[in-house]
Amino acid sequence: MPKKLSKTDPALLAAVARLRRAQQLWGALLIALGTVTELAATSEHPVAGIPFILIGLLAFRWADPALLAAIAALMAFSIVPTLNPRLTILGPDPAVQMMALSTIEQVALVAGKVIVVLTAANQFFLYRFLYGTERATSDVPDQDIIPPMVPNRTDGLSRWARLIALVGIALGAAALYLAGMDPLVYLPKVLAEMGGSLAIMAIGIGLGCAFSPTDERPAALTGVAVGLGAYVLAALALFRLA
Repeated sequence: MPKKLSKTDPALLAAVARLRRAQQLWGALLIALGTVTELAATSEHPVAGIPFILIGLLAFRWADPALLAAIAALMAFSIVPTLNPRLTILGPDPAVQMMALSTIEQVALVAGKVIVVLTAANQFFLYRFLYGTERATSDVPDQDIIPPMVPNRTDGLSRWARLIALVGIALGAAALYLAGMDPLVYLPKVLAEMGGSLAIMAIGIGLGCAFSPTDERPAALTGVAVGLGAYVLAALALFRLA
């Protein structure tokens, strides 16, 4: 018979404390990265660092396990402009902008981002159990049940993921349409970067919620699917504008 652990269990309390410290560190790093990205970007990329700053503020304030997946997604998609400067969704990479990187240095930068992605993803799969495991399925029948140790905001976050994905795909479609009319116009690039940035946030938040205990999993998965479509439209618009 599985045993339900106490909410005052020292190991669980220590895990909650570690989660908060980790999220505050991630939040500070993302806010710093977003600020540097925004400062390094030219006036052609007015929203370059905003997604990093927004997710960083949420992580710092809430310490919600699902946001770790959003952090992993942001850092994963930030590899794209490092490898292809034409795809400026999330803005141009500030390291590439400010320094003339050799091929080896560029590979090292990408490897560093991959490590960050894997670290954040690993923390998400570990700390999501702090939402509680009463509803979880397990191959171990007598595994102890973890009570809810952190607030579960995944229902609201799932709906937000769906909403911003829908806004993102609308902006991406508008950018692609306008890019075909006049590739020299400033507006399509801004719309593409805005739509793509919203898409990435929707994908990350949606994945975090979908793999956590939530009553809004369809909304979370819709956010992921629509977000992927929005990102593709935004990328196509930027390719057309390049």
